[in-house]
Amino acid sequence: MDTSCVMCHNGDPGLPIPDFTKLESIMKVAETDTGTSFSSLARVSHIHLFGISFIFMFVGLIFSLAAGVPRKLKALVIVMPYVFLILDISSWWLTKLNPNFAWLVIIGGGMIALSFAFMWIVSMYEMWIMPRLYSDNRDALLDE
Repeated sequence: MDTSCVMCHNGDPGLPIPDFTKLESIMKVAETDTGTSFSSLARVSHIHLFGISFIFMFVGLIFSLAAGVPRKLKALVIVMPYVFLILDISSWWLTKLNPNFAWLVIIGGGMIALSFAFMWIVSMYEMWIMPRLYSDNRDALLDE
């Protein structure tokens, strides 16, 4: 420590680096970060669960009117964001208990983004691009 670290981390005033000349300073820097508290995690989980669910409810409603998507695929695509949202928020709690579950946070969030992107791109294409290219007489409400 004295030869490798304290040369720079010596407590000189004006330097924006921690002082390693005292054991108390080293212990403070070396503390393990346990992440957010359970109460904060519960609050954020509820906000995200309800907020993102409403966003996907409206996006799913618009996507349900897509006429060029088969009925079974449409149902699967509308349900998937909710499944991945539950996976994502559950993985926050699991990561709090064991850091190895952090991969689920990445996977859940990525799949939520892919689900949203697919519904949004198909909806925007059918609303704004397809009518200019093709004459389409299908009725999305009757699924014809």
